[in-house]
Amino acid sequence: MHTTIRFAVSALMALTLQPTPSSANELPTKVQIAVIDNIPSANAAQQLLEAAYQRLNIHMTTLHVPSRRALLMADNGDLDGDLFRIDSVAEAYPNLLRVPFPLLNGKLHAVVRDPGISQLPASSAESPLKVAILRGVIIAEKTADALGMEPVHAENYDQIRTLLELNRVDLAFVADIEGITPLANDAWAGLHALPNPIVTFTLHHYLNQRHVRLAGALADVLAQLEREGVKSGILKSVRGE
Repeated sequence: MHTTIRFAVSALMALTLQPTPSSANELPTKVQIAVIDNIPSANAAQQLLEAAYQRLNIHMTTLHVPSRRALLMADNGDLDGDLFRIDSVAEAYPNLLRVPFPLLNGKLHAVVRDPGISQLPASSAESPLKVAILRGVIIAEKTADALGMEPVHAENYDQIRTLLELNRVDLAFVADIEGITPLANDAWAGLHALPNPIVTFTLHHYLNQRHVRLAGALADVLAQLEREGVKSGILKSVRGE
């Protein structure tokens, strides 16, 4: 008799401790997102995502980590997601899930000293051009590699400008994301951006695959924020307009 009762109690406890199907569909109450330092557009992306998460009653915090570590931590599930990436970068991390609404759009420009140059200089295996790029901007690294250039990493855009002005590099790759770019600063007035961007790209927010339902909900909210003008307001504020 006592054995039967003990078995029934144990079985009831085991059932009670099992997660219910409905709990798996609930949105989290908080998330921690990886952010890369020294990326000017990260401020706009962070403000936009904070607004989106707030509408879903989710508290968003950030952790500033190097670029590839950010991807690894989000992919491993140590963090809930990564602030923003281009598709070709995230493809190497199978546990990352793209939020299916674009966060920001960008262009990568080549900047040179000589205003008379209108086309990207040719680089060769025998004499590769040296290009200054911002550490952690993987699209700049991939572009330099595809063009056969030798990347020279810098920690911020001030260092990139100095490298170019002192003739330590042949050119620099500088991003323009929704009009957020160091090229708008007077300090860059003496340098020349080639008229056509080298590459254009779209940045998406990425989540760990455990947040499948959250990805869809975020996409809907980001679309609302764009329709309502909230996104444009954040961008104007970051650009100082």
